[in-house]
Amino acid sequence: MKKNILAVIMIVMLAVTMAGCGNSNTDTQEAPAQSGEGKEQDADEPAEGADDQKEQEERSGEPAYIADFNAADYVTLGQYKGVEVELEKPEVTQESVDEYMGYVLSSHAQVSPVTGRSAQSGDIVNIDFEGKLDGVAFDGGSAKGFDLTIGAGGFIDGFEDAIVGMEIGETKDADLRFPDTYQNNPDLAGKDVVFTFTLNSISEQIIPELTDAFVAELGIDGCATVEDYTKFIHDGLMEQANAAFEEEKTSAAIAAVEENVTFEQAPEGMTNRMKETLMDTVSSYAQMYGMSVGDYVAAAYGGSADHYEDVILEEAGKMAQRYLMIGAIADAEGIAVTDEEMDQILEEEAANFGYEIEEYKEELDVEAYREYLLVQKVVGFLADNAVVKAPVSE
Repeated sequence: MKKNILAVIMIVMLAVTMAGCGNSNTDTQEAPAQSGEGKEQDADEPAEGADDQKEQEERSGEPAYIADFNAADYVTLGQYKGVEVELEKPEVTQESVDEYMGYVLSSHAQVSPVTGRSAQSGDIVNIDFEGKLDGVAFDGGSAKGFDLTIGAGGFIDGFEDAIVGMEIGETKDADLRFPDTYQNNPDLAGKDVVFTFTLNSISEQIIPELTDAFVAELGIDGCATVEDYTKFIHDGLMEQANAAFEEEKTSAAIAAVEENVTFEQAPEGMTNRMKETLMDTVSSYAQMYGMSVGDYVAAAYGGSADHYEDVILEEAGKMAQRYLMIGAIADAEGIAVTDEEMDQILEEEAANFGYEIEEYKEELDVEAYREYLLVQKVVGFLADNAVVKAPVSE
């Protein structure tokens, strides 16, 4: 599974803004100057005693932020402006428009009972069925009053085809065979079985025609005719295509910049912070997909499910390095999130969510949120300065 670097960065950056993921150390000590703000010496010229400070920061192992370090001590930037990325320009074909229109029409289909003919592909049928292996019904192989769309492909080969041609009220047996690999019930894999079907009813979908009257009934502002609706769909799909293109461009630009950077090992504090956040994130996704954390990590990041913590630690180190790369670019370009910007954003968000400002700040790791906003600025800068070229055809 290929990872989208932008998606990984932004998911993690947003996750670490929550208070449970570590509190800013600015509560107990004066915060270092932000990237591009209030620094008097050159970014590539460490302050006196910087090596000692770096060693102390690396030894601490406490949750740490970009602002806690001179990013240039950990990354050596190469070219980051004007990097070339290969991408197809966004487009929307008539086929895509027609396909979407077909989806809309299908979603407005009416189901109508059918009599006087046998079942055919595309019908919605109501059936009773029972599956037997060596004359004995097996678990999960029987149901009554089951609605099935013939041709939807949700069953083993031959199951739906066996219903085609049946008359309402008819009962028939069908000799079928489970596939050689059948994860739902390995005991049935490769086995010959008999299914007994009874057809209770037949219905069919009546899909409306695309007419001006149909478009008017949709109630979309500015859409009164088929021509209006066609343009509306095209413009909506184009907007989606452009958004996907910008995201791909940004991710590709980050990847290209990263290839030009020489990294040193990230500070322990940042790596530990990333590890905790990634663990929380993958645990949530694993639960969402009904997977173990190890299996999810193996599927998403590779490696062994039994050693997923090692994989997470490695990914955390890479994330910390990317943070520092972003910090170094911010320093080089004078990109920063000022206190005034932070105050304005936090006040607006607090009002939108119905919080008092101080109460809202308690819900956030404010320093991590500043990082999140800084990342948005830097990745936007990288994308704006990237040069898009059409892929070279082989």
